[in-house]
Amino acid sequence: MGKQSEILQNLIDSFAKLPGIGKKSARRISYYLINSEMKVSEKLADAVIEAKKKLGLCMECHNLTEHKICDICGDDKRDGSSILVVENFSDLYMFEKLNIHKGLYHVIGGLISPLDGIVPSSLNLASLFLRVREKKVRELIIGLNHSVEGDTTALYISEKLKDSGINITRLATGIPIGGEIEFTDEVTLKQAFMERRIF
Repeated sequence: MGKQSEILQNLIDSFAKLPGIGKKSARRISYYLINSEMKVSEKLADAVIEAKKKLGLCMECHNLTEHKICDICGDDKRDGSSILVVENFSDLYMFEKLNIHKGLYHVIGGLISPLDGIVPSSLNLASLFLRVREKKVRELIIGLNHSVEGDTTALYISEKLKDSGINITRLATGIPIGGEIEFTDEVTLKQAFMERRIF
């Protein structure tokens, strides 16, 4: 194998490691970048480096932000008595895009899965429990996927907060069992949110 094809394979392998991108897509992206002008690749590389350098996690909710506190947590017009628990930034974005939640969020950064080595202490749960106890939270909405891991995490959260006196609700099961929030169509997600139930 020549040097050039090793370089190409390296590029393809790098893209294929990204979530949601298979070998075919990785090859297509690689060919596109190689065939495009140098400034296209430079712009992509600069954007990745800038994001890595400047983006961090909000000290309150663990959302992506350029500041210590994200725009959502810093918005006085948001309802601080309602927190929607989500697995990741993609899920938060989906809810924000639909404009159905007027409160705050908490990104836990994964789901409990002992087989994969993900235990409660691996997630942003301690900070969630602290927020609930320190702030005047009226409702905690569990916006996690309906899967074994999602159900396990939801149950763990509700057990930890059962004596807190707050309403704990969960999205209705309009979302297919095993379906992921970030890939759910907007109408179904909106309906699941509006029909959330006491958990």
